[in-house]
Amino acid sequence: MTPCGWDCGNGYSKLHTTQGQILIPSYFKQISASDKNDYESLGNGALVEYLQGDRTDLVNSKWLIGDTAEIYFKQSFGRIVDDWRNKLTYGLQMLLGAIALIPRQQNYNLLIVPSLHDSQAFAPDLKKALQGNHTVKFDGNDIVNIYVNCQVTEEGVGALIVSRAPGQQKIALIDLGHGTTITSVFEGNKLLQNSRKIDTVGVHHLCEAIANNLQTCRHLNKPANPHLIREGLTKNFSYGTTAWEFSSIYGDELKGWLASCLVPAWKHLQSRADDIDVVYLISGGAMLPNVGAIAARQGIAVIPNSQTANVEGLLKLATSKAG
Repeated sequence: MTPCGWDCGNGYSKLHTTQGQILIPSYFKQISASDKNDYESLGNGALVEYLQGDRTDLVNSKWLIGDTAEIYFKQSFGRIVDDWRNKLTYGLQMLLGAIALIPRQQNYNLLIVPSLHDSQAFAPDLKKALQGNHTVKFDGNDIVNIYVNCQVTEEGVGALIVSRAPGQQKIALIDLGHGTTITSVFEGNKLLQNSRKIDTVGVHHLCEAIANNLQTCRHLNKPANPHLIREGLTKNFSYGTTAWEFSSIYGDELKGWLASCLVPAWKHLQSRADDIDVVYLISGGAMLPNVGAIAARQGIAVIPNSQTANVEGLLKLATSKAG
């Protein structure tokens, strides 16, 4: 059985195996039965057809995942961030799309450890969505058999496993994700009761604010594409293939955005501040320009590889369970 860490994030879905790590945009598009176009995997994505298996509701359905969905259906692709239940409804489709990008085998026997923001309430639903036998076709050609054994854990546990320093027992995490900001306090790897706060503000909202900024609209004569804004945040603020860069607009929008997500998270922790060893800022939002420096002024540490730390820890957890 091959251990894997799986994190179906609002912005990016992350699969970590001993063979490497897959990071794909959390986009999807179901192809209708009447659509006879020939699609292929493009960009950082995949074409997946579900042939048979324990998810009988998906039999004979076809999906475009990641960049492939955005490239073919720019106006109608779906996003995990659009609805909190999408992590359950489309979790298997996203997982299969990620598996399509790892070294191809005919048969997979996988022990998947995913994390979820409320594992006590929703772990059975996620396990039901992912677990079982699945026969699929990748890229219109390769038929593969995949068996998934799924063991769900609490959101943030993976990041704790890879970031905790010796002597650190009580740790606070501020998970600055694409669709939410999740604040939690852990004693060891156990989430403390009533310590979690979930705010529905994330990087997605910053991208939307930049896309609809008045200066953006004046320059482009229309709102920007949030997908290209998100990509530009990792490419020196360059917007698509144009010569326009939006660093000044990012600076204008950043302060208000941090006030809506990071400040409430920090305030939530103040009642416990004297009993916390360290506060870590994790997830993709922690990697945005200037965010780490601003957080550091409040004594919040940004861990290395903050976007992928959680899934790296989930792989360690899966490996120990497989052993």
